[in-house]
Amino acid sequence: MKKISIVLFILGVVFALNTGAYAQKYFTYDGSEFSVLLTCDNNNTQVNRVQFSSDGKWVDFSIVNYTNMDGVEGGGFIYTVEDGKGVQFLLDYYRTTDYIKVTNLSLGNEWTLYRRN
Repeated sequence: MKKISIVLFILGVVFALNTGAYAQKYFTYDGSEFSVLLTCDNNNTQVNRVQFSSDGKWVDFSIVNYTNMDGVEGGGFIYTVEDGKGVQFLLDYYRTTDYIKVTNLSLGNEWTLYRRN
């Protein structure tokens, strides 16, 4: 009986600690050549992590700059991200239509990616 009480107490403590844990939301945007995964805070107010797909693997990109576009018609945000080789990309999110445009700032190539259901 004492062992069961200890186990229940430990489970209760673990549950109490986990209820205050930081939750994240994930959004994947797919295009014909690659996908982008955005990891946001629980309120969807800030992107904490940006990853691009490459050969079936997710590759981390560093967030270099952020611009809030909610004051502009259509709303959204713009993030400048950088890969491991120093190449920068612009992620332009359009809130009202729920897609992103990705622009390679070095080459000027642009892709439109739509959110995966």
